[in-house]
Amino acid sequence: MQPQLRDIIERVEPAEIRELLCGVFSDFNRLSGYLDRLKAAIRIGDATDEALFVLDIVRSEGLAAAAGLDFQRERLGLPGELSEELERTSFAVRHELRTVFERILPGPGPDANDEELRSRLADAHDLLRNCFQQSTVSLARVFRRDLDAADLFDDIRVKRDNSLRLYEDLGALLRSARHAERRGDAASLTLFSERLEHFRSESVQYLMQKDSETCLRFVEDSRAIRNTDGARFFLGRFSCYLEILLKHVSMRSVLKEAPMSLAA
Repeated sequence: MQPQLRDIIERVEPAEIRELLCGVFSDFNRLSGYLDRLKAAIRIGDATDEALFVLDIVRSEGLAAAAGLDFQRERLGLPGELSEELERTSFAVRHELRTVFERILPGPGPDANDEELRSRLADAHDLLRNCFQQSTVSLARVFRRDLDAADLFDDIRVKRDNSLRLYEDLGALLRSARHAERRGDAASLTLFSERLEHFRSESVQYLMQKDSETCLRFVEDSRAIRNTDGARFFLGRFSCYLEILLKHVSMRSVLKEAPMSLAA
């Protein structure tokens, strides 16, 4: 368990709540450990059976932890804010486990290949890890308001930095597209093409897979432009898409506390 969480636990009174909090944080830490094992199994091409086995463990222990939270809330008569946070935590764990086993994993048909299954397992891993981390942070903030999630989880800091870079690069690309659409001259179109190529080689990797695939299709479409009218039509469509994408990126949980200037 992280030192920051231990420090929070040591200051909690009475002892019953302290023990409850220690148990919750320990449960999430153990579940995250299983996810580390799951991630390692996904990387091995022929280890999907092990990955599915680990996920079954996560489901059974996650549901048991959620049930334990509900029981302790009723038994201890907790203060309102803590009780509400534990209720949200219990709901979140159940909801995300249901999403994994009812929506993400049943998808592949009998002809699905190993690559598709590994992709779905990776999605399940990311969803559950985010749930356990965010639940840990939200519960810890009941006792320490100024807690920075990045101080607890290094991967949150990395995700925040990558998402902020993505947000800024998307904003710059949108401004360049709008400028090229307005001007329509060779210089602005060349600048846009260079900006788009930079985005393709750098920040596109920080998008969700479906958005990354869409962006790469736009890149290919841009290379087929033959005249000014075609360029303006393309830039208008692309700008609309970038506006939507920029909004979606700004709503990422890791950016809620990041200082972001208006990108467009």
